[in-house]
Amino acid sequence: MTVGPLRIPTSPTLASLFGWLEDLYRILLRAGLFLYGLLEDLYRILHLAVVVQAARVTGIPLGGVFVGILLGIVVYATIASLRRRPSTEGAGVVRITVVKPPTTPTSPPATNASTPQPSPPVPVTVFGRSGSTVVWMKGAGEHPSHPLPRARGFIVVLIVSFIVFAVLILHYYRLLFGHYDHLVAIVGGFVYWPLPWPGVYAVSVSKLIVPDYIFPMYLAGMAAFAIASGLVYHRPALPARRRVLALVVVLTYVGVMLVIDSLFFTVPGATFRNFALIVRAFTGGLFLALLTFCAIFLPVPQRIRPRFSRDRRAIGRFFAVALCSVALAATGLLLLTYFLHFGGIFLTFTMLLLLPLFAYEVFGALARPGYFRAVRRDHLPSVQEYHPSVSIIVPAYNEQEWIVQVIEHADTAAGLYPGTTEIIIGNDGSTDRTLELARGAIGRLQHARGFVVNLPHGGKSNALNGALAIASGEIVIRCDGDTFISERTGFSALIPHFANPQVGAVQGAIHPRQKRGWTRKLRALEIAWMHYFLRPAGMGTRSAEVVDGLFSAFRRKELSALGGYVPWNGEDTEISIRLQRLGYFVRIEFGAVALEDVPKDYDALRRQRVRWARGILMANGQHYRSMIGPTPEFAGLGVLFWLLMYIRSGVRSLVYVFLALLIVILGVPALVDTAYLLLIAILLRAVPIGYFLVKIRRPDILPWIPFFPIGNVIKQTYRFEAYGLLGPSAVQEYI
Repeated sequence: MTVGPLRIPTSPTLASLFGWLEDLYRILLRAGLFLYGLLEDLYRILHLAVVVQAARVTGIPLGGVFVGILLGIVVYATIASLRRRPSTEGAGVVRITVVKPPTTPTSPPATNASTPQPSPPVPVTVFGRSGSTVVWMKGAGEHPSHPLPRARGFIVVLIVSFIVFAVLILHYYRLLFGHYDHLVAIVGGFVYWPLPWPGVYAVSVSKLIVPDYIFPMYLAGMAAFAIASGLVYHRPALPARRRVLALVVVLTYVGVMLVIDSLFFTVPGATFRNFALIVRAFTGGLFLALLTFCAIFLPVPQRIRPRFSRDRRAIGRFFAVALCSVALAATGLLLLTYFLHFGGIFLTFTMLLLLPLFAYEVFGALARPGYFRAVRRDHLPSVQEYHPSVSIIVPAYNEQEWIVQVIEHADTAAGLYPGTTEIIIGNDGSTDRTLELARGAIGRLQHARGFVVNLPHGGKSNALNGALAIASGEIVIRCDGDTFISERTGFSALIPHFANPQVGAVQGAIHPRQKRGWTRKLRALEIAWMHYFLRPAGMGTRSAEVVDGLFSAFRRKELSALGGYVPWNGEDTEISIRLQRLGYFVRIEFGAVALEDVPKDYDALRRQRVRWARGILMANGQHYRSMIGPTPEFAGLGVLFWLLMYIRSGVRSLVYVFLALLIVILGVPALVDTAYLLLIAILLRAVPIGYFLVKIRRPDILPWIPFFPIGNVIKQTYRFEAYGLLGPSAVQEYI
């Protein structure tokens, strides 16, 4: 199928600009033909050489061998450069410790202006039931968190630039890509040298053999991101090295596409050409992801030495389940499209849109039972047999609306636990009545002892690490300042998992507390899909990256030895990855439930999810070395899985653009087929989501399942905004 260009009026300025571009293309084409002629002359000189003659006899394309070696060198050089990137032993944690009261020195200590001096300890008041005491803490309030600004300018420039580039490319499609086929033929001649290029399509400008817009749309997306992120102009300022790296990424992408098309143009038939569209789409998603990393600033990579022996079987288990999932998903979709009579380009878009989703679902179905088998093999003791002391730490900043109920629910849960429990509120310099209300609630505790640590303002990690500094329990349970531990289940079910010394963290089940509002309903759908269905699968294959900080348990000594939480977004993801890199397993326990406060409107949801998206990028960026380290099964598989999902999000974003183009160009038939695709996408998720919604007693959410894809699109926009908040100014947050 050949899709013609869109006809849009242009100005004389644009006409002259693209006339200049056409001249540039002709120059480049002549240069390519000249180089190709030199290659032919070289071939005539060497055609009697032994190697060339052997290649002709055996049918081995020496050019392709050279390209393969060159690609291997590029991959090796990339990995080597990532290994050589400066790293640190620490995670950038501001460790908070209780120290002795400072004494006044008889003489001021000598200082060196070039050496940063450690911050002095500060007095912190700890309130308990019997009164208050002042302790001195080192590190408290030392690194205040930075409130996130809006990235409206980034989003507006990104969207407008993409639309402008997309429209211009579609209008000047023949002008810009008329010579592309000739370039493919030149590259194909080199790849197959000394054999003739077996191209089966006639190279011509009048009949283009690239009937899709995937490649040009990715170019438009890359150009738009380069402009919005500052890779093109000087505001915001980005180093020249990053701009050069971005240019290399774009040029490499074009070169890879030329090689891919030179191979796919050699096989006749629409089926194989449609398969080429899938390859092009995922290749574009990969390079678009690489381009984003040229513009965003992430924490310094961290070096970690594992404490446990290797688990090599985890690597084989992960890849075996992943390959089986892709194979089963592809087979199932092909059968489905056969019965639905999908063919041609819509079969291709079925694979692009649904194959990753279906493979993800099959992965969960295959890996999830293995997780529960592993838990059963541990023969966990009952909580009556194993009940170490517990500290519940709660970070609180201006939480006057919920803090009393949070403490009361935690106290009731402590009454269900046979061991000793303490509740510690880390008041992060609240400016409302949080301190007053928390002190009153602590004084009314019935089943646990409690404290309120009144810290100078420094952010969530400051509150967490300050509470951790005075905690004494063997197990620390982290609970947010607006999250209620269920009075029915309590937290007891979390604790027996720690009888296994290789378990480092356990997440509890999280349910939305409120039932009204579209944000709460979409959150319930997300929990059923991500937490109940997919997270056990990730933990069973050691590819889960996060234990949600809303309600999770850790070993106190391990958490204290690591210094606690990092002072930036995504501290729960970062500590989860850091623990796994030591060799610990992470688990999820659905027998312990907490009720979270879900944002009530779009703006509150946006603020929360931009923080989450930003934090996930930062945490994985700090720990990417786990993928290429000596023990990739210790968190490396989780980072790899996240990276694959990151690439897939770029593919998915443009798939919707491609479908919109097809609807505009082909009309009603394309609209009907697209509706079928979206319906299948909803049905694929409906089965596991519906099952777990019923299991958590939320059948009222079932009618909202068709809106789940809309929620994913909304979350994708939050990820885009997170890119705009990771420019050069983000470095100020890192220690």
